[in-house]
Order: sequence, then C-alpha cells, then structure tokens
Amino acid sequence: MTESKCLIDRDGVDQGPDQIIDIADWPMYGDYEVYPVGARDKSLLISPDPAPHTFCLPGHRYLFKEAIKSVKNPGQPRHPDQYWAEVIAFRIGRFMGLTLPPVFVAIDSSRDEPGTINEWFMGYPDSGEERHVPGGDYMQRLIPGYDREKGREHNLSTILSLSRALARTGTLTHDWEIYWGLCLCFDALIGNTDRHQENWGLIWRDNGSTGRFTPYFDNGTSLGHELQPQKMGRMMRDPNELDAYLNRGRHQMRWSRSEPSRLPLIEGVERYCRRYPAVKPVLIERLRGWSHESLKAMLHELMLFDMPHPLTEQRAEFVTLLTSTRRERLLQALEN
Repeated sequence: MTESKCLIDRDGVDQGPDQIIDIADWPMYGDYEVYPVGARDKSLLISPDPAPHTFCLPGHRYLFKEAIKSVKNPGQPRHPDQYWAEVIAFRIGRFMGLTLPPVFVAIDSSRDEPGTINEWFMGYPDSGEERHVPGGDYMQRLIPGYDREKGREHNLSTILSLSRALARTGTLTHDWEIYWGLCLCFDALIGNTDRHQENWGLIWRDNGSTGRFTPYFDNGTSLGHELQPQKMGRMMRDPNELDAYLNRGRHQMRWSRSEPSRLPLIEGVERYCRRYPAVKPVLIERLRGWSHESLKAMLHELMLFDMPHPLTEQRAEFVTLLTSTRRERLLQALEN
C-alpha cells in the first residue's frame, strides 16, 4: 500500500461539532482563487502549519467547496445546504471501507459562507512525484470526436476496456473489477448522478511505470440534496412518491455508447455483477458491514454543528430513509 493511500485512509479523521474549520485566513494555492472544474464554486487552499485540528494535514491542499449558486441571484445558493451531502457521502463511504479523500465541515467567516474542505488526493508526504490524468482525457483518446463539455458518450464499456488494457500491461496497482464495482455500488447507495469523466481518473507515478484509479471524489450531487423541505415531507409520507424518485435515479454514464439512456442506479450494479460475478460478495459485505443505527448516529452528530444552513432534523431523517431504502434494494438485487 502506498504512503498516499495510507494517509487518505488514516484513522483520526472524525470531526466533532466543536471543530468547524474557518478557512478565512488560509493561503491560496497558486492562482486557484476559483478552481475551474465543476459546477460549484471552489477555492484551492493550503492548510496552515500548524494545522487547526489534528485531522487536517499541515501544508496540504484542500478544496473549499460552496453550494451551487442561483442563476437568477448569483450571490445566493440554489441549494444552500448542499454541502452536507458531501460530508455525509464521505462518512457513508467510510462505513463501506472505501478510499475517499476526507471531507470536513468548514466556513469562510469573512463572508459567512459555509461549505466543505475536501482533501486533495495527491501531494502527500513521501508519495513522490505523481501525475493525475482525468477520465475525460481517456474518453477523448478512445472515442473520436468525444464532446467533453456535454459528455453524452461517457460510458462504462469504454472505461472497462481501458481498465482491461491497463491491467494487461501490469501497470495497475489494484483490482479494477472491484474498484468499478464498488464505485457503481457506492453511487447507487447515495444516489450520486454526477460521476462524469472529470470525476474519475488515473494517478501515475512520475516515471509512468505504475498507476491507480483515483479515490472516489466529488460525491455531493447525491442524497436528495436538491429537494426542498416540502418535497421531502411528501416523500416521507407517500411511499409511491418516494418510489418514483428512487426509480428515476441514473448513473451519469451509459453502459455502452450504443445504448439510448443512462444506466439506472441499482440495475447498473446488478448488470455489472452479472458480468463480473466475483465482485458480488465484496459488495454485499460492504453493504452489510454497517448498521442503520450507525447511520442515524452519524447524522445526529452532524445536526449539532452550528453552521449557516445547518443539517435539519427533517433532512437527516430523509437521508436516513433514502439511504436505508437504497441499501435494502441493493441487497435484494444482489442476494436474490
């Protein structure tokens, strides 16, 4: 296991309600006052030395991510409490034993702007020189005329062909079948609809001799973050409305270029396991390795953070219902 992976998966990343990180005085990394990738406003910052809390790495890069701003009123967030989805998704991923960059609750006190800081998944001490190549680069190489802005031809079959080719050369340092199975399962569990070509990639050693797929990052377009309180309330009262919402969930990618629509969340996991049956018991173990009570306790703790746009009791209850229902359906699909 590489040093960088050890640090990503390190213990001691539990942030308490009294440990909110204020990034108002954190220095900018280079010229990245506004980080150019993705829909949400982001700033690439450097953690001070000494770090404000033991779970932060001194001198390491972190992305400060805000909620998506309203088109009509750019100064106001469209989904003001979206940042909670990013934090919750990270903690659910940890329940599953996944490698995810740590995510912490943060605020820019100079603007009273809440958000998260997401740990940069490269540049760890002793990791050596590494190079990140986003998935979009590979899509453009493998699909002539690939439209990177729209990403309509983003598909799993091309990704798996790339993975097999890399494995045949002996350059991958981990099992790609399990990696993509866990990715699909995690995205289905949290309802992540945004695993586009910039939200995965490969990390290469400086000499290009070995590489690994990135940890699962940018997981905040999930967990019903876009739903307003009235809509959540109706879903919690009406199983049919909840069921309709769950059935609309789609992975960002298609199974193949020729298929007309994106891959349904749970069906995509089923289909993958039919192709790679050895992955199925791994997914079942990861889904069964944590309890409903652990999920509720984690969400209750996040409700205690004193932040603008706090995690409300209603949203915590809804995320519990949403996640528990998806887990039950995933297990039913995999075990039957």
